[in-house]
Amino acid sequence: QKLRLGEAIFIPFKSNDGAYIRADAGGYQVLLNFHGGIESFKTIPLTEVLEGQIPPELMEDRIVLVGAIGESLNDFFLTPYSSQTPGVVIHGNLLSQILNGALEGRDFIQVLPEQYEWLWILAWSFSGTFGSWFLLEITRYRENIFLKWSLPILGVLLAANCLFWGSYLAFVKSWWVPVISPLLAFIVAAVSATIYHNWRLHRESEKKLNQFLEAVPIGVAVLDKKGRLYYRNKKADLLLGKPRINCLDIETILELNPIYIAGSKELYPIHKLPIVLALKGEQIIAENLEIIQKDRRIPIESMGTPVEDEVGNIIYAIATFKDISERRKLEAEREEYTQKLFKLNQELEESLDNEFLLNDACGRFVPHQFLSFLGYESIVEVKLGDAVQKEMSILFSDIRSFTSLSETMTPEDNFKFINAYLQRMEPAIENNNGFIDKYIGDAIMALFGGTADDAVKAGITMLDLLAEYNTTRQRPERPPISIGIGINTGSLILGIVGGANRISGTVISDAVNLASRIESLTKVYGVSLLISHHTFLQLNNYENYDIRLIDSVKVKGKSEYVTVFEVFNADAAEIREGKLATRSLLELAIACYNMKKFKEAACLCQECLKITPWDKIPQIYLERSQNN
Repeated sequence: QKLRLGEAIFIPFKSNDGAYIRADAGGYQVLLNFHGGIESFKTIPLTEVLEGQIPPELMEDRIVLVGAIGESLNDFFLTPYSSQTPGVVIHGNLLSQILNGALEGRDFIQVLPEQYEWLWILAWSFSGTFGSWFLLEITRYRENIFLKWSLPILGVLLAANCLFWGSYLAFVKSWWVPVISPLLAFIVAAVSATIYHNWRLHRESEKKLNQFLEAVPIGVAVLDKKGRLYYRNKKADLLLGKPRINCLDIETILELNPIYIAGSKELYPIHKLPIVLALKGEQIIAENLEIIQKDRRIPIESMGTPVEDEVGNIIYAIATFKDISERRKLEAEREEYTQKLFKLNQELEESLDNEFLLNDACGRFVPHQFLSFLGYESIVEVKLGDAVQKEMSILFSDIRSFTSLSETMTPEDNFKFINAYLQRMEPAIENNNGFIDKYIGDAIMALFGGTADDAVKAGITMLDLLAEYNTTRQRPERPPISIGIGINTGSLILGIVGGANRISGTVISDAVNLASRIESLTKVYGVSLLISHHTFLQLNNYENYDIRLIDSVKVKGKSEYVTVFEVFNADAAEIREGKLATRSLLELAIACYNMKKFKEAACLCQECLKITPWDKIPQIYLERSQNN
């Protein structure tokens, strides 16, 4: 029988209802649906009642509970709202539930019958099993480490989320639905399915591996980590001449199947066998092994390989055995044939060495790259009139004031100085994919068949090497030197010119002449490295260089103007910082000058000179502006 009051039916509590397990269900107990904490009820201090401060209508038609909330009385209980809920508040929640149920028909907390709870848990267990099995059957999931970890975690979180919100919505409707037990069932089922699936895959892979190892045409043996025979295929049995007996240790196996050092009757040392070394983590191949089978010595090649688990521990050692009798026979024949060829090779090598020395010596006069552009490998193939047109960058460099410098030296010292200088400059060109076409006294002409960046990098490197060289020239008789470098890019013709008895490689093009004239402009503008706008436009990474606009000039013998730029990466740090600081001002001054705004140009140049009084470029434009 169940108690009833108004519309409320009081369902008696059972010992396993809800989250309770074997709880005390004595008397007529019901599950309490809390209305709230102490703040949900009107409370009045007893002193106000005794002093008559409470209006009568406040308590009219109301149920009044009298209770203590002082800590000293210790009348507190653990509830969903607090760990210290006064007993009178619990009585208030109970009365609130009875009145709401009786007067308003509010449902009391209900629980699923125990068999339905088990069905609920079983359903989540099945979902964990089938969900895990579905993922494990997807090859991409099994092979992706990230997915193998992330998807199970997401699945558990999703299941927990569904359970939590489903339970919450059910609780709002006064139904108690289990959460923890279904979630645990979901996780345990998913883990169990994963373990079983992996075990099944392992068994299948072992079966396939055995089939594969039995099919290979070489002998295979496997030892476990304790050195006991774990597996040996039929080919190994035939080769060793004895049937396999699993679980034997290595010493016993060698007693039954002795292995000898090739060409002797001495047993092969156990600790040097490839399969034993594999147990120590080494991978090694041995070809000096022999076995004796029916009075016939069979040469064997064996390779040992360790097998590690996921954390790097060795769990197996695999060794392969191969009969190399045929190979040894072929090696003997090959050795005989090799000896016959040896003498021929020596003669051929001598001829090739002589040709190499000849080409190397000629390459110091005619660069190998020059011949390569013409399509030849050796200078002996070159013919008069051979020529090819190429798009290339041309670099000219020249020592400043070399004439006056050479007058202070003897002819011998002159040659020593020039050679010392040129030997330092040559690597800068060759290391940047260029080659030196010719030396013209102290001047260098170099060609670059790759990008314009190669030529600019070579120029910067030459200036860096020169700065290093100048550190050794700090005496009056060895003053520091400076050079000018000009670079242009354009089409040119490489070819062979000359007569019947004397030929030479040369380059013909207006682009070459322009590079030479740009180099001469470095003296005019007081800079070290100038490039034409043709080179500037061909740069792949111009932002990697410190470049500033210098001028547009009409080169002698040409009607078109050429814009020249300075590359000042190799300047001293203080000078480089000054040029970077005034670069925008200078370019604006040049623009004003070109637009015939001479007054503005002069003012901007003066601003530049305040920062870099040593800079010749703003000084040149200042004088030009003042003269117009």
